[in-house]
Amino acid sequence: MKKKLLAAFAAITVAVSALGMSGCTVTSSDYNAMADYDFTSIDLVQLEGPRDGDTIAIFDTDLGEIRAVLYDQYCPKTVAKFIERANAGEYNNSSINAIVKDTYFMAGMHLNDKGQYVGRDDDSEALEHEYNVNLWPFQGALVAYSELPGYSDARYIICDNDDTMTQEQIDELKNSMKESDKYTAEQKANLDNLFDKFMEVGGVFGMAGYVTVFGQAYEGIDVIEKITARQSDEKTYKPLEDIFVKSVTISTYSSEE
Repeated sequence: MKKKLLAAFAAITVAVSALGMSGCTVTSSDYNAMADYDFTSIDLVQLEGPRDGDTIAIFDTDLGEIRAVLYDQYCPKTVAKFIERANAGEYNNSSINAIVKDTYFMAGMHLNDKGQYVGRDDDSEALEHEYNVNLWPFQGALVAYSELPGYSDARYIICDNDDTMTQEQIDELKNSMKESDKYTAEQKANLDNLFDKFMEVGGVFGMAGYVTVFGQAYEGIDVIEKITARQSDEKTYKPLEDIFVKSVTISTYSSEE
């Protein structure tokens, strides 16, 4: 898995060849859902935080607790399957099986007595991605994963921050967008705001349009940073020291807690 340039907005005629994404290749698909997005309205719900009654997932890891709100209104099948697995205990004592330093980590599998990762679904059980214009791979985003392009399995990714994206590159995106006649002034303004938010809150922009974002951490960003700061093998991205997710508990958010 190599550092590669992801022309994340090539599908929507924006020149972004300068944008980079560090580490593991998340998908080999040429399809990017942003080609089909209507940017007339983008509701960046991840930046609003959870509301009373929202479904949340609580990740109890070796390095601390992460709490994330789940977006069943946007990706119901992905969220329902994740909840089913969590409630069945499938994620209890599971391993963090890949770390791309300071960028993201992957989890959802178990280590057997031979040090091998087991527990991923067969391709026949994979779910089709549920792309949504309102959900983006910001820092703390919960992302569904599979090697099968366009699908996800039992594994998930939690994003940290790919700091290879610079303000200069964002400005290049904006300038390219302004010169495009494909979008209305409203759509261009919404995309400008989206680019600015990536610079403000961080994330892994190279994943945008390739994966299902189905949740957002609202507590434990520091834990995510601790995990992605750990060393991993340069070729396999397996952590050099085992890190476990002791449990994933599904609950309901209450502002009074």
